[in-house]
Amino acid sequence: MKIKEKTVSLSTQAKKKILEYIQEKELKGDDQLPPEAVLMESMGVSRHTVREALALLEQERIIYKIQGKGTFVSIPPVPIEGGLEKLESITRMIENAGYEPGTRWLSIAEVSPTQDMVEKLALKPGETVVTFTRLRTASGRVAAYCVDSVRRSAISGPVPLEVTEESMFEYLEEHCQLYPAYAVAEIVPTLTDQRMMLDAGMQKNQLLLLLHQIHYDRQREPLIYSMDYFNPELFKFRVNRMK
Repeated sequence: MKIKEKTVSLSTQAKKKILEYIQEKELKGDDQLPPEAVLMESMGVSRHTVREALALLEQERIIYKIQGKGTFVSIPPVPIEGGLEKLESITRMIENAGYEPGTRWLSIAEVSPTQDMVEKLALKPGETVVTFTRLRTASGRVAAYCVDSVRRSAISGPVPLEVTEESMFEYLEEHCQLYPAYAVAEIVPTLTDQRMMLDAGMQKNQLLLLLHQIHYDRQREPLIYSMDYFNPELFKFRVNRMK
C-alpha cells in the first residue's frame, strides 16, 4: 500500500490507495476504516496527507466521520472516472484507475444492421455489419457490457473468430485501418434486459449507464457504432462545461 509516485500530489495518491483498500476489503456502507495512524504507517505518509485524503473522500460523500468513534464508509466508491471530452478506450480508463482490465468475449458475428446503424454509419443498401460483443472487467469485477459494430467491408478476409487485443481501438487500427479521431456520445440510464443479464451475469433490472457513440475519423467518416453499458458502481463520467 506504500505510495511511490511523485508526479501526483500525495493526498490524491493517498485517496486512491484508500479507495483501493475499500474495494479490496469489500467494505460496505457503515463499515469502519482503519485509524489514521494505521493508514499513515501503511502508506508511509504524514498525518496531514491522510487527513487531506480523507477530506477529499468526505467531500465526495464516500466516507463520513463520527466524532470520537472513527471514519466509516458512506457509499460504495466509484473509482473509475472519465472526462467525456477525451476519447479513450475502456481499457485505458480501467488501467488509469489502477485496475487490471479483462475481457470475456461473448460473440463476434456478421449481422444485418438496424435502421439506426444504416443511418448513422451511412451504409449502402444490403450492406452488413460485424458486431463485437464482450464483457469488460476491472480486476475481476463487471465493468461494462460492450457492443461495437463496424461495416463488413472494413474487415478484409473472413470475420475473425477471436480478438486477442484488450482494446478494440487497437484491434481496429491494426487490422482494419480504422482510426477514430472523435465520437459523438449520448448518455442514457437504462436497465439490463434478459439477454444481457444471462450473458454478463448481471442482476435483472440492474441500472446501467448506456454510452451510445458514433466514432468518426478525421475526414468525418463514421467508423464505429458503439453501445457500451457501464456499471455505475465502477464508472462515473465528467463533462467540462464552460461559458
